[in-house]
Amino acid sequence: MPQLRIVSFGYGHSKPRPTCALMFDARHLTDPYLDPALRDLDARDPRVQRAVMRTPGAQALLAAMVTAAYQLLAQADDDATVTIAVGCGGGRHRAPVLASRAAAHMDHLDELRVQAVHRDLDEELLPAGAGEAAA
Repeated sequence: MPQLRIVSFGYGHSKPRPTCALMFDARHLTDPYLDPALRDLDARDPRVQRAVMRTPGAQALLAAMVTAAYQLLAQADDDATVTIAVGCGGGRHRAPVLASRAAAHMDHLDELRVQAVHRDLDEELLPAGAGEAAA
């Protein structure tokens, strides 16, 4: 069975976007950065996880990620690694929560190897609005 790699990242960092079969953009979701109580926390904190997943559109985006991953895996060779990516402004809140949730959702398949990689989770907090989509 192929391996699934889900990469979270921040658009605001001066790094290239991850190489992947499919990329999702979580910048339209409300950013926990805007809440002073959550700003300095990251996706490992349950309060950030709850805030992200309660945001309108988060459940639908998660469902789309999982559905797309299943479809890509069904078409992949047995020894392939299928990579999908999800980005947000800084890569510390929205994207890693969604990547972790998608990986956990798919990890129940016994033979599927699932890996969530959080490229920018430990990077410094970016200033407000950095990496956000242009209006």
